[in-house]
Amino acid sequence: MQRYFIKGIVSLNETFVMDDEHVHHIRNVMRAKAGDKFNVVDGEGNAYLVRLTDLEPVSYEAIEKIESEVELPVDITLYSPFLKGDKMDLVIQKSTELGVHDFILYKAERSVVKLDAKKEKSRLLRYEKIAREASEQSRRTKIPGISFAGALKTIDFTQYDLVLFAYEDSNFTGSSIKDILARSGVQSIAVVFGPEGGFTKTEAEIFKDYENVALGRRILRAETAPLYALSVIGSYYE
Repeated sequence: MQRYFIKGIVSLNETFVMDDEHVHHIRNVMRAKAGDKFNVVDGEGNAYLVRLTDLEPVSYEAIEKIESEVELPVDITLYSPFLKGDKMDLVIQKSTELGVHDFILYKAERSVVKLDAKKEKSRLLRYEKIAREASEQSRRTKIPGISFAGALKTIDFTQYDLVLFAYEDSNFTGSSIKDILARSGVQSIAVVFGPEGGFTKTEAEIFKDYENVALGRRILRAETAPLYALSVIGSYYE
């Protein structure tokens, strides 16, 4: 069933006008008609089953609150540099499906992709659209936040209960993610990954006091490593 994230607050048995951004999809993609049902998630993260009441304007009535816990019990912030081509699109989409709470895109020393302020703004709009659509598809009640940061050395990682650092040069000696989670009662996790060329020694030194994790017995691509880690975390909690 189609799901839409809306800006307002919904109440049962009341009728609301749909946000403009969803009108085209309802009318021309879904070809909906009065009486059709779909889901909305309101500005407070509450999900509702609603019934379309009119197409001029597109309006709906909230008929049932959906009580289901689909979000992970921990907040995961994924730190990733910009990746080449459409790899970043893939990471945003699949990581959203796997339950990421926030994305922070930082400037790695070996990043191939360099964006100026104008391009960052354009990419942000694109990534937000991908995250919203992935959240709708996977029936989440939250759309991950996306923001940009500078170099790793400028970021305060002490704000997290747990920081997991995936360093290629220490992959075989790193700790198991599940073992770390089993001994750590946490509410917030930062998971940090490097670019296609890997971390520099200087960047790796930043995380000398944090948990270096192993991502299996194989060396993974930059776009695959986050998905592996998120899948392991998800399997542990779910």
